[in-house]
Amino acid sequence: MLNKRGVLLVVALFCLFAVTPTALYSQGAGTGSIIGTVMDSSGCAVVDATVTLTDITLGTERTATANETGRYVLANIPPGTYNLTVSKTGFRVSKLANQKVSVGATLTLNFTLEVGAVTETVTVTAETGAELQTMNATVGNTVTGIMLSSLPSIGHDASTFVTLQPGVAPDGSVAGAVYDQNSFSLDGGQNTNDMDGSMNIYTPSFAGDTTGGLIVGAVTGNAGGGPTGVLPTPTDSIEEFRVGTTNQTADFNSSAGAQVSMVTKRGGKSWHGTAYETYLDNNFNANTYDNNATGAPIPSYHFSRFGIAGGGPIIPKDFWGGKTYFFANYEGLRWPNSETVERIVPSDSMRLGLLFFNDTYYNLNPGPVTFNSVVYPGTGTTLDPRGLGMSPIMQQLWSTMPLPNETSCGQSRCDMAGGVGNIGGFRSNMAVPQSSNFGVARLDHDFGSKWHFMSSYRYFKLVRTVDNQTLLGANGITSLSSRPQMPWFLAAGLTTNVTSNFTNDFHYSYLRNYWSWSTFGAPPQIDGLGGALEPLGEQRIQVLAPYNVNTQSVRTRFWNGQDHMFRDDATWLKGNHMFQFGGTYQRNWNAHQRTDNGGGINYYPVYLMGITDTSSGGVNMTGFQPAGVPAGAWSRDYGMVLGMTNITQVAYTRKGPTLTLNDPLTPASDESTIPYYNFYFSDTWHMKPTFTLTYGLGWTLEMPPVEANGKQ
Repeated sequence: MLNKRGVLLVVALFCLFAVTPTALYSQGAGTGSIIGTVMDSSGCAVVDATVTLTDITLGTERTATANETGRYVLANIPPGTYNLTVSKTGFRVSKLANQKVSVGATLTLNFTLEVGAVTETVTVTAETGAELQTMNATVGNTVTGIMLSSLPSIGHDASTFVTLQPGVAPDGSVAGAVYDQNSFSLDGGQNTNDMDGSMNIYTPSFAGDTTGGLIVGAVTGNAGGGPTGVLPTPTDSIEEFRVGTTNQTADFNSSAGAQVSMVTKRGGKSWHGTAYETYLDNNFNANTYDNNATGAPIPSYHFSRFGIAGGGPIIPKDFWGGKTYFFANYEGLRWPNSETVERIVPSDSMRLGLLFFNDTYYNLNPGPVTFNSVVYPGTGTTLDPRGLGMSPIMQQLWSTMPLPNETSCGQSRCDMAGGVGNIGGFRSNMAVPQSSNFGVARLDHDFGSKWHFMSSYRYFKLVRTVDNQTLLGANGITSLSSRPQMPWFLAAGLTTNVTSNFTNDFHYSYLRNYWSWSTFGAPPQIDGLGGALEPLGEQRIQVLAPYNVNTQSVRTRFWNGQDHMFRDDATWLKGNHMFQFGGTYQRNWNAHQRTDNGGGINYYPVYLMGITDTSSGGVNMTGFQPAGVPAGAWSRDYGMVLGMTNITQVAYTRKGPTLTLNDPLTPASDESTIPYYNFYFSDTWHMKPTFTLTYGLGWTLEMPPVEANGKQ
């Protein structure tokens, strides 16, 4: 038993170390607990009975002692399968084998000892009801390693199965809370994205879309996939995970969504391993009708996901009081992917300054132009009051683009039919490869029977090419944009059995969340121009330029988050009360930069061309439009051929309390620090054998962000 001075010392140490993330999890930070009573056949408590817990995977042991009410507790136990034995002088040894301890759950196991010699052993068969959660009312479900390896998952990530749990919507929303309110714990550390909380808004998440497209198309509308943590969690790296949806305990009070706790596999007392590969190919699929019509081959869609995992003891003998165990998993993805892209291009006649309407070619040049062996006389100033003819800048711009390879296309700007018109389509396959490398290593060491240390490290690098900005040249279509992700994660924990009825669990984690949106930007397509040209305006596909420079496609961003978390949890069994208390401190440091205002104003100087609406800057064609020619199409093509700019745009950023205007091409950026504090206390009071009362109180404070350069 702890005296008053010991209690004060433990509380003081807790206050010194107490700290954790913006999303807390069940007490034990990725572990489970066993609690129960030891009675004799008459129903009296067997005081000081020794309860021994044996880890079947590692062969290590932990002990607890029944208190004056016959109750015992084994807290902060890594998920796994265990044997329990209870012994006391004058009684037979009672043994309960193959008991499953799950993450975030408390297993109740009661023993009744029979009078007899200690050398006699009674093997007890546990009833199914022994696994009933009677210590709290949290609603949730546990997914074990066997289930993870058996359930199908193309993405091969454990997070895919989070949305399959009861009470979780397809997009990850839980009990009315938005999906970005979920929290993800990994080995007792914080793996939650503090940018969007879900990893499926600005970056693609690692969970597969189990809805067949609902999440990507209708819910997130961006990167897609189910909510996940920052670091991937391949199924071969996860021992098990638990999803708590409602009625969480007092220590979880900083988020309104689901509570997802995952645990990395441990090494065992013998070496074991596995290797795997998933290969998907479309070489034997049929090509599309449009591709066949234009001679474009079927896009390559094959990928290979492969990996190797294994673990075991590092040193066969005891070292520093115990053995050391190691586990590691590597997983790679190689996806030389490609997709069919359609862009619009000017016709060969439009490149000469000839516009085709109503079966008639109109020459906008002051002098004659020969096309297809036909000479079209110049119009002087009849159609071009300046008498300058086609812009040499537009001729140079369009000369780098290929001719149409479609007689008609699926874009609304196309007006070619039978190979005749002003704007046609060009269809080609474009490489959008992806590759990734993931690695995780876990180290466990026992410093004697009362001290257990664990640590894990995860690293991930994803190189992903996307189709936001494309270059259309003589060699076809090439991507100019990518979305790299390079996070890593470190977690460490120390579990201490201070006494037979008092356990302390301390955890630290560091999470680096880095991702960026990289593009070529919007430099002028022609040397010497003051800005880029946007024929047909803010478009990604329907733009008559070698590469698109629309705001939403060429904007750049990066996020560099660095989160430190400290957490301490204590469990104290006193009579019929199991007290749990602890706290968290988290320091989030986030650097963010962007080159867009979230709307349609470009960060770079850009000249919009080909706008048809005169109220929005379009060319007023009164007196310079042939009879019977559509006004909108004529104004659109006329302005582009003659090089007439409709709108000039550039976005400026501001800074400081007076919003001082920055120089051009200065991105918006900030470096913010967000402190977070959490403390909690709960009591599980076993008032009667059939009635348990659980109550608690949690307090959380998240401070406002503090910007390093005073921008807020």
